[in-house]
Amino acid sequence: MERTLKKRGNGEGTIYFSEARKKWVGQITIGRDVNGKQLRKSVYGNTRKEVKEKIDKVLGEMQSGKDINNKLSIVEIANEIRELKYNTNTIKRASYVRLGETINIMARTLPYANIPIQNVTRSLINSQSQVLTEYSQSVITKVWQQLQGAFNEAQIREIVDKNPFELKGFLIKPKSCKPTKEIDALTIEEEKRFINELKKGYDKQNIIFYIAIYTGMRISEILALEKDNIDLDKRVIHIRKTLSHVDKGKILLEHTTKTYAGMRDVPIVDALYTVLLEFLQKKKKGFLFLKNGNFQHATCFNSRFQKICKNADIRVYYKKISVKTGRKTKKLYECNSKKSKVNFHMLRHTFATRCIENGVSPVVLQRILGHKDIQVTLNTYTSVFKEFKEKEIEKINNIF
Repeated sequence: MERTLKKRGNGEGTIYFSEARKKWVGQITIGRDVNGKQLRKSVYGNTRKEVKEKIDKVLGEMQSGKDINNKLSIVEIANEIRELKYNTNTIKRASYVRLGETINIMARTLPYANIPIQNVTRSLINSQSQVLTEYSQSVITKVWQQLQGAFNEAQIREIVDKNPFELKGFLIKPKSCKPTKEIDALTIEEEKRFINELKKGYDKQNIIFYIAIYTGMRISEILALEKDNIDLDKRVIHIRKTLSHVDKGKILLEHTTKTYAGMRDVPIVDALYTVLLEFLQKKKKGFLFLKNGNFQHATCFNSRFQKICKNADIRVYYKKISVKTGRKTKKLYECNSKKSKVNFHMLRHTFATRCIENGVSPVVLQRILGHKDIQVTLNTYTSVFKEFKEKEIEKINNIF
């Protein structure tokens, strides 16, 4: 049974104790809809005083002209934040597109992301978020960040009282069902075969592969290099720009890198210095890797990388074929490049792996690779660091 304890003045609302909820309840008229029907807002608390304070707060917001009947959803708020960041140049076009992809995943898979955010409960988040286990852990983390950001913005706007993502143990972040991808780098022997294949010089842009394997630079950073970015005297490459692939394959030159940490100088090792010196002697000022005056698409270098690996007999996938020779049929093996699992990004991982194997510290590696956080480096190369650590411990055992 619900018992009204006090009815306040006109427009000031009603406060009563709800036996069903075991809570104090306050109700106040906040306006009328298009049909003239009263719109009521309810607030809850453990004491009558708490409810009264909440009602007074609502009244104050109404008097200040604040829209206390805000019906924005998580998706709408996340998109507002995304647009604001892009319009204020906080994020670049590529990040803007990637954020949009994450928000679309929320909109498609999480029903609670499409209802007014103040109606989203802990049970809704925990139960409906279970579908995210079908995605990779990276995607889940990105979705979680967007959800947290939307609630944080809603709290700032006073649409919600609290951000549930800040309460430890309140929500359970899903864990992906997909196995964690291991870092795929060339072995030392594969790297030697790869370099030997590059030395044959059949590809006019072999220098791109040399830069990747000896600096760990991203392909989008390499393709944005200008001659002035390479200082052979000081033996460093200044990374200041990157390419973004957005809007149906359109290539954009970003005048900053993927992250602020991406603006960095990477050393030119001796093995790279020689080939760079020869390459730059034939180049005038300006961008180094234009094709017909245009920037090249990063993905085309995957097929080139696969071709080099095929010729170097690195992780080649063979399939059986039948070839007729007169009256007989021979069973032969043919390389299937389409099923090749090697990709250009392996060169970045190869560089990082060689660095770790030779004792380069995580902090130094973080700066060379351009990771914004040391944790990114540690998480990405966990298995490599672990293997290196075990080898170092074995050295200690050999001492004693």
